[in-house]
Amino acid sequence: MTLFSEFVRLCKRVEVTSSTNEKVNLIASFISRLPKEEWAPTLLLLSGDPIEAGEGGLGVGFKTIRSALLNVQRPLFPLPKPTITDVYRKLVELSRYRGEGAARKREAALQGLLAAMEEEERVWLMKIIFGELRIGVSEGNLLKSLSQAADLPYETVRRLYMLHGSLSRVVQIILKGEVDEYINKPTLFVPMRPMLATPAETVDEAFTMAGGGRVAVEVKYDGARVQIHYKDGRVRVFSRRLTEVTESLPEVRDIVFSSIRSGVDEYIVEGEVIAFKDGKPLPFQILMRRFKRIKDVEEVMHEIPIRLYLFDVLYIDGRLLIDRPYIKRVGHLERLFPEDLIVEKVYTDDVSVARAFYERSISMGHEGIMVKRLDAPYVLGVRGKNWIKVKPAEYIDVVIVGAEWGHGRRRRWLSDYYLAVYEPSEDRYYVVGKTFKGLTDQEFQYMTNRLKELVVKDEGYRVWVRPEIVVEVAYNEIQKSPKYRSGYALRLARITRIREDKDPKDVATLSEIKRLYMEQVRYSLFK
Repeated sequence: MTLFSEFVRLCKRVEVTSSTNEKVNLIASFISRLPKEEWAPTLLLLSGDPIEAGEGGLGVGFKTIRSALLNVQRPLFPLPKPTITDVYRKLVELSRYRGEGAARKREAALQGLLAAMEEEERVWLMKIIFGELRIGVSEGNLLKSLSQAADLPYETVRRLYMLHGSLSRVVQIILKGEVDEYINKPTLFVPMRPMLATPAETVDEAFTMAGGGRVAVEVKYDGARVQIHYKDGRVRVFSRRLTEVTESLPEVRDIVFSSIRSGVDEYIVEGEVIAFKDGKPLPFQILMRRFKRIKDVEEVMHEIPIRLYLFDVLYIDGRLLIDRPYIKRVGHLERLFPEDLIVEKVYTDDVSVARAFYERSISMGHEGIMVKRLDAPYVLGVRGKNWIKVKPAEYIDVVIVGAEWGHGRRRRWLSDYYLAVYEPSEDRYYVVGKTFKGLTDQEFQYMTNRLKELVVKDEGYRVWVRPEIVVEVAYNEIQKSPKYRSGYALRLARITRIREDKDPKDVATLSEIKRLYMEQVRYSLFK
């Protein structure tokens, strides 16, 4: 078995290598020399998410780590050096401790692992636990490395990953020689990576981005995206972040059972869940209270009723539909479900019709519109110009990477937040501003509790945290700024909502910030 110290040497080499291709080659070469059973643990450790936990995480906080480090006992006799598999299994073990006494069990388990490590190995273990590996390796780089090691086309490996949701599952499929069986077959009740939309400032811009011609213009609801899996009378519902939310949204399960046409045994559909009361949509933040509730669900169902609107179907009875055009997939969806469950839309090649539809959507309390090409396939995990979203004002999603204690009334809370965007090519987050605006006192308290669990560095008045909490912010403009390494700052930023449904890597990218800045400059020259 391969020692963890060998993994550390790999990380150090990859970290100092500037060429992305060389990083990929180093990892591929390393993996190809490993026993097959070590492929998945190595890739998962390199990913920074060793248990592929979605929103759950390892459950290991700063206090637990600090206490474990302070109380590591020097062994009386030399301990066996930990292998890559030892470290991976220990992290899985840590993630499974729940309930009373969990923190104590995690600390004890960590102490045992740390006692067998040299100082350098401990440092890299901490980086993995805190999600701070930061060696410039993105998700795509790991898939490329795997494709090289397995001697498979990159697009084959990427498609498997998008279809089956996890690196460990993809490695299992490859090593068992089951690629042909699963390349066009999803795993029911394992969520697929969702297709993403590109933002546009105006309806006219969205039409231009879509390439002209006839398009679908859908209502963009101010809700949460869900992926629904059905097979043999069983229903499971997954959030945009691939986390199961079935028990929090029992109405969705009931709607599926009561509405599906007869003669269908299994399918995967996508839709939007919105909170709706007294004939009006409720704000997104109210809906999010439903996603966090497992207890007293019946009570909260009456307090926050929901509606489901479906917009795509990805799979029906053994047929994967993602490679078929949008218009064909929607046809299948409309044959499966009644009209009142399908997202409202118009088909048009007239931008004035789309503008009127947009204004109507906004006036009804919805978020905006989606413009979709009729010939577009469903491209898993990609943000492209086949789907374009249009919303009023300037909004982007960012992730919180640090916070400061507030002043005056806010002194009890971590309430000044460092906002960051993601750069996929570097697998790195860049700060683009700070804000303390937009949250209620209750939300400040909630954020303080969450951030304390994510601390990786405590400077007294300021903490730096794992990038896990995504927020949507409104801003006045983007400015050049030497203050931040990104080179940019959001002026008059304020948080408009906490996006529990989004993954940190789904936030705006540094490239998008640069593009938005240049468009802003061009606009200012001609307005």
